[in-house]
Amino acid sequence: MNAIFEDARLGDALKEYVAGSRWFRAKTKQITGIEIEDALRLPETDYYFLVLGIRYSEGEGDRYVLPIALAQADSGEAIARAGDHALTNALNEKRFRDELLNAIACERRIPGRRGTLIASRTGALERKCGDAALESAVSRAEQSNTSIIYNGCYILKLFRKLEQGTNPDVEIGNFLTVHRFVNTPAVLGNLSYEHEGQASAAGILQAFVRNEGDAWKHTLEQLTGFFERALASDTDPPRRESEHPLELSSAQVPEKIRSYIGSYLESAALLGRRTAEMHAALASGAADADFAPEPFTAEDAGRLHRDLVGEADIVFGLLRRKQAAVSGAVVEPVRELLRLENHVAERFAAIQEQSVSAVRIRHHGDYHLGQVLYTGRDFMIIDFEGEPARPLAERRAKALALRDVAGMVRSFQYAAFAALFGQVPGLVIAPGSRERVEAWAAAWNAYVSAAYLQSYFGAAEGKPFVPDNARERRVLLDAFLLQKALYEVGYELNNRPDWLQIPVLGILSLVR
Repeated sequence: MNAIFEDARLGDALKEYVAGSRWFRAKTKQITGIEIEDALRLPETDYYFLVLGIRYSEGEGDRYVLPIALAQADSGEAIARAGDHALTNALNEKRFRDELLNAIACERRIPGRRGTLIASRTGALERKCGDAALESAVSRAEQSNTSIIYNGCYILKLFRKLEQGTNPDVEIGNFLTVHRFVNTPAVLGNLSYEHEGQASAAGILQAFVRNEGDAWKHTLEQLTGFFERALASDTDPPRRESEHPLELSSAQVPEKIRSYIGSYLESAALLGRRTAEMHAALASGAADADFAPEPFTAEDAGRLHRDLVGEADIVFGLLRRKQAAVSGAVVEPVRELLRLENHVAERFAAIQEQSVSAVRIRHHGDYHLGQVLYTGRDFMIIDFEGEPARPLAERRAKALALRDVAGMVRSFQYAAFAALFGQVPGLVIAPGSRERVEAWAAAWNAYVSAAYLQSYFGAAEGKPFVPDNARERRVLLDAFLLQKALYEVGYELNNRPDWLQIPVLGILSLVR
C-alpha cells in the first residue's frame, strides 16, 4: 500500500468529505475516526480504490469504498491532502471510468495490501477485453450509490458501502438475467472486494435502458393533465375513494373519471402486470435454495406480527413526542390517528388469525415508482438492493409478495398528494381550492390503485405467491399498507413534517 495512505492524519482529513457525501448512509451518526484499511491501485495508473474503516461514537463501524486519484498538492479539487499530494475524486476522470469498464471486460484481479478487487463478466456482456473506450459520465441521480453511464450502452453502479455477504441487487439481477426476465436490465458484470475469505459487492454492470425518467416522474407529469381536466370541470369528485382498493378493483371506472385520468389507467394496469411477472420469475427457482418458494408458517406469522407491532410502537411513540410541533391541516388527522392506535393493532393481530396459503418468495423489497424506469412504452424494474437501512440478511430473506404490491400502492398515494406540495408540474393551487385538490387526489389514487391491483391479481391468478381468497388478500395487503405508511410517518416526522399529511391520511383510510 502506498505510504501516503498509511498516514493516520489522512483519515481525519477525509471526515468532512465523507460525512457530507450523498452516498454516506449514516448521517445521524458521529464519525470519530477513519482508517484507510486498504488501497487497491488500478494497474499503471494513479487511481485507487480506498477501503475506509469508519468508526462512530456509538454502535458498530462501517466500511466504505472511495475511488480517488493522486494529484499534485496544489490541485484545486482536492477532497483531502497528504504531504505533497492531493486526493481528488477519480470518478470525475474519464480514464478512471474507462479503466473500470475494461477491468470487467478483461476480468481483472486488482490486489491491495489486505484484499483483492475482483472484476468479472457474465455471458451477457458482448464487449471484449481491450475494446475502444466509450464516452461516459457520472449519473446525477440522487442515490446512495454512484452510477457511471457509458455511451447509452452500459450503467455501472458502484456500491459505496461494503457489506460482507451476498448483495441482493447482484444476486437477484443475475437470477433474473439467467431466467430471461426482460423487464429488468441484464447484468453484464460485477465488482467485488475479497478480504480474509469474505466477499463484499463493490459494483454491478448492467445494460443501459433508454428511458424518459423513472415512473415517479412520469406519474407526476400525467397528474398535471389529470388535475387540469378535473379542476376545470363543474363536478365534484366521487366519494368512492373511501372504499378499499381491493373492493374498488372489481368496479367499473366511471366514464368521466376515466377521461380525466386518461392513459395512466392503462399505465397502472401495465405496471401491475409487470409486477406479477417479476414475482413469477422470482418464484421460478425451485432448484435454487436461495430462490425456492417456501410455505408461510405459523412461526412466520408470529414473527411478522411481532415485527409489525414493534415498528408501530416506535412510530406512535415518536408521533406522541412530536405531536405538539405538528401544525396546519394535519393537526386533527394526527389526533384522530392517535385515538385509533388500537385499530392499527387489530389489523396486525389479524395476521395471526388468518391462515395464509401464499408462499414466501424473494421479492424486490423497496418497491415504489422511483424504482421503475419508464421507457415511453413500458416499465423496467431496477434496484433490487432492498431498503438500505435494513440488515443484509433481512433484505435477502423471503417474504410475501404482497409486501411489494403494498409499496407500489403507497407510492400512488404519495404521487397524487404530492400535488399539495408543489410537485406536480404546472399545478398552482388557488386560494380556497386546496380541499378540492385533495379530494381529486384521493379519487385519482383510489382508481389508479384499483387498476393496478386488478391487473396484478389477474396476471398472477393461480400462482403460489398469491393468496387464494379475498379475505386473505385483504388481511395481508392491509398489514403491509399500514406497515409502509407507519414507516413513512416516522420518516416525515424526522425529515419533512409538512408532508406528514400523506401517510397519516393513508393510515386513516384503512382503519376508520
